[in-house]
Amino acid sequence: MTTFKYFIVVLSLLVSAASFAAPRPGFKLIGPKGVTEDNVKFRWMSNDGEIILNCSHVYDRPDAWDWDVWCGKGTKMLREFRVHFLVQEYNHPKLEKKAFQVLYWVTDRNSEPRKFDSMSQWLQFNGKPDVEYFSFSVGVENDYGILELDYRP
Repeated sequence: MTTFKYFIVVLSLLVSAASFAAPRPGFKLIGPKGVTEDNVKFRWMSNDGEIILNCSHVYDRPDAWDWDVWCGKGTKMLREFRVHFLVQEYNHPKLEKKAFQVLYWVTDRNSEPRKFDSMSQWLQFNGKPDVEYFSFSVGVENDYGILELDYRP
């Protein structure tokens, strides 16, 4: 019975991991969008908007799309996060559509045990999009705060 439970757990993890990689029908993967330290900006905000902390970041593991983010450096309100941010670009050759798959996962390094929050999104456009920037946010610290991310492709 234990082997069967183990098999079910492993199978469910593999299926959920594959769902992040599976494109929409008809779309073909072009590849990861160029994400650099210059075209990404992070900001922490309390959920009531009263407190806003500017953040600094380092693209620590580009091969794994992982960032170290510090918000409120030099204040008594320092927050530290590990962020996984990946933008995959897709196109639909027959319908002239473009799509982006966004994975924005946050590990809150301010608490033990570690807390994890995430957002995964599929954005689809007709034709070639003229995108100035994307803005995403994830609730952190039991949703008392928000870690915002602005990305300029």
